Amino acid sequence: MWVYSQEFTDELKNTLPDSARASLEFEESKWATGSVLDDSFYTVLHRSKDAAPGTLIKLEREVNSTLFTIPPATALSRFIFQSKALNGSAVPVSGFILWPYSPRKVSDGFSIVAWAHGTSGLSPNCAPSHLKHLWQHFLGPYQLALQGYIVIAVDYAGLGVERDASGKRIVHEYLASPSHANDVFYGVQAAKSAFPELSNKFVIIGHSQGGGAAWAAAQRQALDPVEGYLGAVAVSPVTDSLAEPDPIRSFLTVGMIPGIAATFPEFQPGDILTPEGEERLDLVLQVGGCMTTSLILLAGVQLLKPDWTANRYVQEYQKLTVNGGKKIDGPLLIIHGEADTSLSVEVSAQVVNETLEQFPLSQLDFVRLPGISHVSALTASQRLWMDWISDRFAGLEVTPRHNGAILTSARPVSAYQPELNWYIERATQFYQTR
Repeated sequence: MWVYSQEFTDELKNTLPDSARASLEFEESKWATGSVLDDSFYTVLHRSKDAAPGTLIKLEREVNSTLFTIPPATALSRFIFQSKALNGSAVPVSGFILWPYSPRKVSDGFSIVAWAHGTSGLSPNCAPSHLKHLWQHFLGPYQLALQGYIVIAVDYAGLGVERDASGKRIVHEYLASPSHANDVFYGVQAAKSAFPELSNKFVIIGHSQGGGAAWAAAQRQALDPVEGYLGAVAVSPVTDSLAEPDPIRSFLTVGMIPGIAATFPEFQPGDILTPEGEERLDLVLQVGGCMTTSLILLAGVQLLKPDWTANRYVQEYQKLTVNGGKKIDGPLLIIHGEADTSLSVEVSAQVVNETLEQFPLSQLDFVRLPGISHVSALTASQRLWMDWISDRFAGLEVTPRHNGAILTSARPVSAYQPELNWYIERATQFYQTR
């Protein structure tokens, strides 16, 4: 089985390109409680080894919210629970619960929305639960909480908790959507066991990698129904990574290699990676940087061999993890920007069509956003998905628009802010909050 070294020294850090070193230092400045490797919360005890999936392993009921840059009058809990990896083995996963001041209620308790985050990275320190801004801040989790929902958000296996109860390093199975869906469902189960005031009913929403998790949740629900599940929203979702154009396809595949190796021990990364690609991926994992640092370190070289798509393990992993062309249960809202250069809207359209051809009664609603890119799809469509989530809790019927509805903008697309041009930072002076 492929093994990499995660020993990262100051000497190695000094050899990084200036841009990678600056990016890494910026990422580290976002840690709320230091590295997860030094935070005892993210360590699990041996006695939890045989816990069933969905079991609560650890709970930090009241987190010191001043360490985080969350909205005023919101509160934070952190928890660890048992989940299942792609191969069915038990794996501990961390996450957070974001509490509004006055939550929405349904008949049996506070309303839950499970948030599945977009790509943050491959390493333990890329866990949203230990970042001051919880990774996607006002793009998703903050807005949901401010609308009164209890937000349950998992980090995904391999992000946050570094080692399982036996001391074995946990691999982040990047873009293994069924594995991420397991994390979401079992995370909701564990959170409800910790806080009985929560409703049994919940909706899932995810973006990008998390959009894939949300879609996979709808597929999982058709095979293994979970009581209380009301539906899912997949924004800019990953579906069929091999159908994406290059260079996106290559970057995605390199990120998936640790997961392929964990699922198929006989797989050798060198079978598809060039020597330079092997060196760069090993460096990414050694450095432990998150998304931007990883992209900087992977750029500028040929990462994959010409015939990599024909590799049998790549193909088998694709069959296990692909979204689309599979039965779903419950309502599924899919939203994708037509100017998305990270994940193609046309790939989403293709797999939507494949799903409907095979399962024409699917409660699937596909919405396209002209002129909108990968991240801005969340903000451009927020009114739509907020209303959709509210309707699920209200018990309203779904009228699927299979043909791909198109949202229109009030002003010319060119008049709108195209991307994020700000970031959240903690105030150090009184006048910075006025």
